[in-house]
Amino acid sequence: MKQVTFILILSLLINRCHAEGLTSVSGGRAAAMGSTAVCERSVWALLNNPAGLAMLQGWQGGLYYQNQWLLKETAFKSIGLSKNFPGIGCFGLSVCQYGWSQFSQNLFSVAYAHDFGPYLQMGLRADWIWLHLGDAYPNRSAPGFELGIQSQVTEKLRLGASLFNPLNAKLKTLNEDALPVVIQFGLAYQFTEDFVGQFDVEKDSQRESIRIGGGFEYILFGRFQLRAGAQHHPNILSFGAGYTLRKLQVDIAAQLHQALGASIQISITGQW
Repeated sequence: MKQVTFILILSLLINRCHAEGLTSVSGGRAAAMGSTAVCERSVWALLNNPAGLAMLQGWQGGLYYQNQWLLKETAFKSIGLSKNFPGIGCFGLSVCQYGWSQFSQNLFSVAYAHDFGPYLQMGLRADWIWLHLGDAYPNRSAPGFELGIQSQVTEKLRLGASLFNPLNAKLKTLNEDALPVVIQFGLAYQFTEDFVGQFDVEKDSQRESIRIGGGFEYILFGRFQLRAGAQHHPNILSFGAGYTLRKLQVDIAAQLHQALGASIQISITGQW
């Protein structure tokens, strides 16, 4: 019982001061690059910025696992699937969970994105949030949404923005806001064919400070990627690697928090 109470308190503290839980980025690539994902275009746009789905082709799917602070009780898991219909747009489904049997945040989502030309891609995600509080409190559920845009300003520069808004009046149980409203702005710049940098700025309703993140990716031998990044508020260093095998992508990452320790992330994505 003492362990359960400790983990529950730790989870609540993390959610209040670190905006973790369902607002975490998904995907090993983003995690390794300072949790920068506003401009990313992959199946993980389902959970990071739905506008990034607009440029995907065919079917894409992915699995992601984050062993946060090396504790199974604060693990973050997500799964996503998307399909692009030419001339109509891209549709996607995703499910993610943060926590364990006595405390968990669960997100079930449906997304749609459309490409309006090289300068504008837009996406919308509809969410159903379910907060499980074990035996001590009744479960809570509520809807929410995320709206995102991207723009390929030049051949090398891409801009993006997103708004995550949980309509969580029914979720207010243990803290003032069960989940924060999150606004993000980001850019990605392709310095060379093999080297890209990303930069994100994030503000959420539960935190006075602004989170800043940045990272880079360098491609070796066409299939192997090296990545590194950092965040401020909270201070986190990150690094990782990826490997492309035909239409399968495997990404791993590690993050080091100034106070809470290490986290390990891995994702597997595929397209067909």
